[in-house]
Amino acid sequence: MTRERLTFIKGHMGGNEILLLDGCQIAKGKELEVGLSALNAPNIRGHQAGLLYKSERNAPLKARIVDAASRGFIAVCGGFTQVLGRALVETDLSEKLDVEVTEPVTQVVLQTDAGPIPIEVRSNNGRVERVDTNMKSFVVECYELGIQAIKVNGVKAMRVGKFLVLNADEITRQYPEIGFEILDNKTLTILKKLQDAFDGHRYLKQRNADLALYDLDPLNPTNSGRVIFPHRISIGSIEPACGTGTVAVGIAMVEQEEVELSDGALELYFESGGDISTIGGPQVTTLKLHIKAGKVVDAGFSHSLVEILAMGTLTLHS
Repeated sequence: MTRERLTFIKGHMGGNEILLLDGCQIAKGKELEVGLSALNAPNIRGHQAGLLYKSERNAPLKARIVDAASRGFIAVCGGFTQVLGRALVETDLSEKLDVEVTEPVTQVVLQTDAGPIPIEVRSNNGRVERVDTNMKSFVVECYELGIQAIKVNGVKAMRVGKFLVLNADEITRQYPEIGFEILDNKTLTILKKLQDAFDGHRYLKQRNADLALYDLDPLNPTNSGRVIFPHRISIGSIEPACGTGTVAVGIAMVEQEEVELSDGALELYFESGGDISTIGGPQVTTLKLHIKAGKVVDAGFSHSLVEILAMGTLTLHS
């Protein structure tokens, strides 16, 4: 039996649990294996693990992201960028990665498999007030993979890149016996059937693990809607908040003309976070879109609750 010792930081964005790992501590070729092991019980666990690599002079930070739901690498993770931003200011991570922290604003570019992701961290006296993540690279990926209106088991939906995006109202039109105030077994079974139907169309080479569910009936009327992300119901992978998923919802709303389509900036506010038993939550994901000719050309987001949960050394047995 061999042991691998990894330093880690664990944080969350509205309940989307993220591990930050030092990629240089992981043997080449074992990145996926080690990342998944760290995400699984009985280890520290989480939804995604970001493997970070120290930047070279005047070059962006590099990261690879392991996802528990898809059991593989994903191009980008919004929650990871939010937790990273807080960790750079509130832990010693910036020293380890040679990132200069400057108040009131620290700017970092993260190089991901989707492309560069600029992150802006606002802080005061060593405490983070807000992290803004630019998601233009993810928007470009979505349009390159394809955006289209579809039907799954008779339910109108949107395919946004790798995401299946569902409006709760469209589901209840087809399945009036279910609701989303409580995600009970009946509701989850219907969602799984819709995801299976999506897979049956063969839009993706692999099984879908990116599902965004929204409705436009927020508890607070000043907000735009509510969201939750049942990425892989079959293994219990439901995220109460998700950065890429929120951007996918915004793209779907623009494509379906559920928002005003005048060119320029649009800001939406989604209730999210908390537990996974209901759609929405007590926190807010702020989504900023830039629209041109009826298409999303740029996007950014921030979440109202991002916290560091634990730091230490993890021993993996193999």
